[in-house]
Parts: sequence; structure tokens; C-alpha cells
Amino acid sequence: LSVSGPPQAPAAPPKPKKPKAASRKARLIVRNLSFKCSEDNLKSLFSPFGTVLEVNIPKKPDGKMRGFAFVQMGKVLEAAKALRAVNMKEIKGRPVAVDWAVAKDKYRATQ
Repeated sequence: LSVSGPPQAPAAPPKPKKPKAASRKARLIVRNLSFKCSEDNLKSLFSPFGTVLEVNIPKKPDGKMRGFAFVQMGKVLEAAKALRAVNMKEIKGRPVAVDWAVAKDKYRATQ
């Protein structure tokens, strides 16, 4: 198995489609999140690295937090910077794991 880098390198995508493709790739998942942490806490934590477009903390049907969150950054480079800086940092007393978010169907396929 040879790994030669990102597969999208050879051809540049047409201009109109670019924002959507880039925005999906600039999405991070924050795991092991403290239940005391709010969306505003995360927004202020990630904003030094670039534009935070959206913070989403999924909740269970009973309203309790699930212990993870999605952070949508403006650019992939900003997301990469934030990932390196915040990964394994303590937020509200818990070390968090920051990773690239993948689509739900792809995530299920790897389980």
C-alpha cells in the first residue's frame, strides 16, 4: 500500500463547488468533553485560530450532553492549527481529544 499524500492534489475543483468542499473538511470533533463546557466556551477557545462558523454539542433525547462536540472552522488551515493546539488540552478539568470530523456513514463503516 503506497501513500502519496492527499488524493485531491492533481486537479483543482471548479470554483463554485469549492466553498462547500472546504467547509466540510474544516470540521473538527472534540471528544471527552466535560458536561460543564458550553458552545460559547468552545467558540472562544477555537476563535484565536481562525473563524469559527459553528459549534454543535449533540445532546441525547433526554437533553443530557453526549460528551463531544463539532467545531466548524472557516478554513482547513485554521482547523489544522486549532487541532494541533487544542488536542490533549484540558477544558473544564478534562483532557479533550480533537480530531478531524468524518461523515457519519464513513465513521460507521470504520467501526
